[in-house]
Amino acid sequence: MGRREKKTTKTNRERILVAATRLMKEKGVAYISLADIAEAVKISKGTLYYYYPSKGDLIFDITEQSMNHMTRKIIDWVEKSREEKPAEDILKIVFDTILKARSRGQIHLYLILEALTSEQLRKRFCDEYEKWRSMIQEGLDRIRPGGGDNAILSGIVLAAIYGLLIQNLLGVPKPPLDHIGRFFLSADPR
Repeated sequence: MGRREKKTTKTNRERILVAATRLMKEKGVAYISLADIAEAVKISKGTLYYYYPSKGDLIFDITEQSMNHMTRKIIDWVEKSREEKPAEDILKIVFDTILKARSRGQIHLYLILEALTSEQLRKRFCDEYEKWRSMIQEGLDRIRPGGGDNAILSGIVLAAIYGLLIQNLLGVPKPPLDHIGRFFLSADPR
């Protein structure tokens, strides 16, 4: 495959992913077809099938994009935990960053729903979820050295991120994030 062909393939994939993500947000995953996506991108169904032979393959790539974005946010948090910032400020930044990504959060929740019916997607989410929990624990270990409960706390922080994301998408007023960070860091989950 030549350089130009690789660039065209990447551009077409990006266009397909952008259109599919937009349609999923507008109509819901269950209510779009590959034909709808091909029409939105203004390509033939055959061309779309060249890139994505099934809707599951397309959803898998959208899931990967969404999860990579969230993973980068968590990695940023772990990196910031190495700086001389108060721990509660770092947690506030994590919560705030994820909650600001409203449309990405929306598509992430749609994809979680889709994962409930797809063993392949469910496994991928579970693997990524454990990776995130582990990264959060690593960040907590840096800001709370010797905190034997950091493994438990990392799971609670991750669950809180998802809970806050759902509340945000529903329009529930955001709680004071700096207080949440302080609470987590002072909590004893035993």
